[in-house]
Amino acid sequence: MVKIKKYANGIERFLHGPNGQRFFNFAYSIGAAIVIWGALFKILHLPGGNTLLCIGMGTEIAMFILTAFDRPPKEYEWEQVFPVLDSHSAEDRPSFNGGGGVVVGGSQAQGGSAAQGVPSACGYQPQAGGVAYAPAPAAQGVPATMISAAEAYGLTEEDTESLRDSIDKMAAASEQLAGMAELTGATQKYLEQIAGIAEQMNRLQETTKSLNEVSEVLLKSYEAITSNSETITRSSTGYVDQMEGLNRNIAGLNTIYEIQLKSVSSQLDSIDRVNRGLKDIRDMYDKAASESSHYCEETEKMARYMKQLNQVYEKMITAMTINMANPMMGGAPMAANERPESPFAKD
Repeated sequence: MVKIKKYANGIERFLHGPNGQRFFNFAYSIGAAIVIWGALFKILHLPGGNTLLCIGMGTEIAMFILTAFDRPPKEYEWEQVFPVLDSHSAEDRPSFNGGGGVVVGGSQAQGGSAAQGVPSACGYQPQAGGVAYAPAPAAQGVPATMISAAEAYGLTEEDTESLRDSIDKMAAASEQLAGMAELTGATQKYLEQIAGIAEQMNRLQETTKSLNEVSEVLLKSYEAITSNSETITRSSTGYVDQMEGLNRNIAGLNTIYEIQLKSVSSQLDSIDRVNRGLKDIRDMYDKAASESSHYCEETEKMARYMKQLNQVYEKMITAMTINMANPMMGGAPMAANERPESPFAKD
């Protein structure tokens, strides 16, 4: 618990200082800008809108959490110093005629038409040109003028002592009034901080207005999506059915393709065998062509031999015919130029 309180006090001191205020202003403004940027991305359907919204919203959440540790502004009870602030009557308000200011210090009132020549033991002096406070030195004893005045008015020693105490109290009050100048500067700084906070609140209001507009747009988009969810569901169901039918068709096509591949493979084997047979036939034809030429040559050679053999047979038959004809017929011999008819002469 003590550590938590210590950390909380440290955060309060940091946020109350100028560096903390500057950090708060930067983080708050940049976070709001990122939120608006992310909303713009979502409206235009650009990528990265969700990331920007998360970063911006996270920054704003952190800023709101840190705001809880900020010290509330200190309120001064000015009516205790200036009782006239509690009065609502115009008569109780001081009138500043003659343009005089207030100077605390010295021993004589100077300047200011309302107090010309009026002695002041506490050093109250109206002066033109503003209000100033200057503490007078504390009375170390009763001045000679006071003693002479006491003797002139017949004052006793107790009255003189009481008057001196009153003068001391007025001197102390003058010192307090001198410290009011510093308090005025602090008040001015506080007012400047209040003005800066008011400006930040205006920017926050504008940012909130923009976020409200973006939220309305997102809400309308969500309502449109919700209203179309049933149609989207039906479309999704039909799409799933169509995909299932497509898968079945693809499975059937794959089966047919496998069958065709097997048929093509068998046909390729048959074509390969036919090609090998055609190659063998071609080789046989090539060999037969070479052998046919040789056969033709041998046939021609055999024809020549047969022709020569026929001639030999012709001569033999002719000779035999001549020899047989002469003895059997008993006639005259044939003439020398006469040849017997050969049986092959017809050819």
